[in-house]
Formats: sequence, C-alpha cells, structure tokens
Amino acid sequence: MRIRRPVRPVPLRAAAVIGVAALALAACGSSSTSAGGGASAAPSAAAPGSAAPADSGASGDLNYAGTLRDPATTSRPAAKGKKIVIISTGQASISSSIPSNAAKEAAQALGWSADIYDSQLNPALAEGLVRQAIASGAQGIILDAIDCPTVKGAMQEAKAKGIKLVGIYAFDCNDPIFGSNDPPLFTGQINYGDKANADIGSFTKQYGADQAKAVIAATKGKAKVVFFNDSEVTVLRYTGQGFLDEMKKCSGCQVLEQVDFKGAELGPNLQQKATTALLKHPDANAVKSPFTAASLLGIAPAVVQSGHASQIYSMGGEGFAPELDLLRANQGVSAVMITPSEWTAWAAVDTMNSLFAGTPIADSGLGWQLVDKTHNLPPSGPFETKQKFKADYKKAWGV
Repeated sequence: MRIRRPVRPVPLRAAAVIGVAALALAACGSSSTSAGGGASAAPSAAAPGSAAPADSGASGDLNYAGTLRDPATTSRPAAKGKKIVIISTGQASISSSIPSNAAKEAAQALGWSADIYDSQLNPALAEGLVRQAIASGAQGIILDAIDCPTVKGAMQEAKAKGIKLVGIYAFDCNDPIFGSNDPPLFTGQINYGDKANADIGSFTKQYGADQAKAVIAATKGKAKVVFFNDSEVTVLRYTGQGFLDEMKKCSGCQVLEQVDFKGAELGPNLQQKATTALLKHPDANAVKSPFTAASLLGIAPAVVQSGHASQIYSMGGEGFAPELDLLRANQGVSAVMITPSEWTAWAAVDTMNSLFAGTPIADSGLGWQLVDKTHNLPPSGPFETKQKFKADYKKAWGV
C-alpha cells in the first residue's frame, strides 16, 4: 500500500479560522520517547534567585534585542538538478506547515525538485513516508520536527543508499535525551554557531530559559504558572526543561501544574485541558504555551474564557502572524519568543546544499527575539526580521 498523502498546505488564514473555531495554533508531534498526555502536578520552584525588573530589555536581561545574526554569505554555489522530499509533522499545524512550506520554497529557489509528505500529526506514519521518499528517488530528505528514533529503520535505509538527511527542529539518534547509545544518522545539522553546535541541547534549553525570564519579569518575581508542553517532540522537551530550570531559580515563583498533551489533541481536547487547569488554579497569573498552534488551538481561547485573562501573562510560541494578532488584541497571548521558522527551513536547505557539494555548513545566524505589546511588535501582519536571510542565501548560492 502506498502511504504517501497528497499535501494541501494550510495557509495562515485557514489556521486562523481553525483557531476561531476552537474559540466557539517549532511544532507538532513526532518522537515516541515520552508518553505525554494527562496533567500532572509539578513541584513548586524553591531555589534561591531574583526576578528581573518588569522592563529590563535595555540591560540585556530580556531578549528584546534578540540573538539573530546575518547568515554567512560565503559562496556555496547551488548543486544542480537535485530532488528532495520534506516530511512534515502535520500540515494541519501552522507550527509545522510554515517551515515545511518554506523548505520547499528554498529548494525551488535552488532549482531543485521538492515535495512535501504529510505525517498528519501521527508519528506512526513518519517512517513509512521516509521509505516512500526513498522509493521516489529523492537524493535528500528533510525531517521537520521528526526525531531520529521515530524513523530510525528508514533513516538507516536512506543512509545506506547515500541519501542526505537533514532535520528541522529534529534530534539525532545519539542525542543524550535518547541515552546516547545509538550512532547518529543525520548527514548534517543546521549550524547555529560554534557555541550552540558544541551543545545543541543546552542551546535549545536557553530558548525556554529566556521565555521564563520574561514571565518572571512580568510577574515581578511572583509567577504562578500553568505550564503546557507536547512531550512527544524532543525540541519541546528541551525548551520546556529550560523554562522549568529557570523558574526554579526564582524563589517567589511556582509552577502550579504541568499539562502534557499530544499534537493530535490540538483543538477542543487541548482547550478542555487548558480550561480545566485554569479552573483548578484560579490564582494562576502566568501560562506557558509550547508553540503557536497550541496557543491558537486551545490555550489562548481557554485563557480568554477563564474570567481572569487580564491577570494572566501568557507566553506564546514561535510568534506566527495569527498569534501576533491575538497578542495585539489581548486575546490570550501576552508575549512570544520569535523563532524564525521560515529562516530555519532555509538554513536546513542550505545545509543540504552544502552536503551535496561537500563544503562546510555555513553559520545560519539563527536565534530568537522577545516580542510583546511594547517591544518589537509590528502594527499588523507577521514579524519580519531585520536580517534579509532569503537574499543572503540566494547571494551565497549564486541564484
């Protein structure tokens, strides 16, 4: 049986409509390394620490200035005539469709043939889709938020055939979170800079830590947080742990409850979990969402309907346009930590191009930036980085 699913990409407008329906949205579910599901109490944060002032961006305590840098423009000409497949965790999730679609755009800018296969938020489909990509004659496969252990057997088959393997928000089989017992299978990884490349797990945790610093600052060191996470996805396990570790440094803060969910629960099921948690904790003054689709399809609507939304500082996800709309309208999102997923996808394709050419993988310049009502928020539409990454990549590729 052929298991490839034709893809009908979900545009931002459609994702916003889904979010509105949930009221009457990185990424995603992929790794099978954690059970997830259900809500469980988390211990109160009690480690000594001090809160940042309410607006400490100028002092560098909060990431209003951001850590984004221009990608390297070292010449790395486009490999010719390549065919790649991008495997999306789920095109119904904006947190997956945007990077997957952007990877296809970048590949086409190089003159390559590119297809998107959709795992439909079902980790069980991913391995079959890798094999489908192999059978299609793909010379490269990009896995969007699909970790190596989830598709290990198929990745081994692809590697044996010389197919290049690159991840977007995906972790290799030798990662410490999986026990470091298996050899790596990705051919190459996005270059986030020397410090990040030396310890990608710590780099990923820092994103969550910076989110926590913003929560602590906004609540003046007295945060009472309901923490949501999709523990199926390794990148979210890392960012979530970074958030929780930073919260423990705040002596006046508490994580009231940790609510785990899976990508398949986006929508009414997640909204019900969020509503239940907020009813259980009427003293909560902060909420942490793991990614944009979770904000849109459950968490933000529950905050709005809680009856005390004005007292809740809600940290959102990657900050795609519909999430920024909620932020502008005070509809259950107070801030986001922008991670440019389109840029990440272009960096993945740049990595693939370097692998085809046998040249060093260039520094992507990727990082993140804090956005709230009074800092970095555009008046409308999506967030635009000051770095012109697409032009930089095209210049480096000579296209």
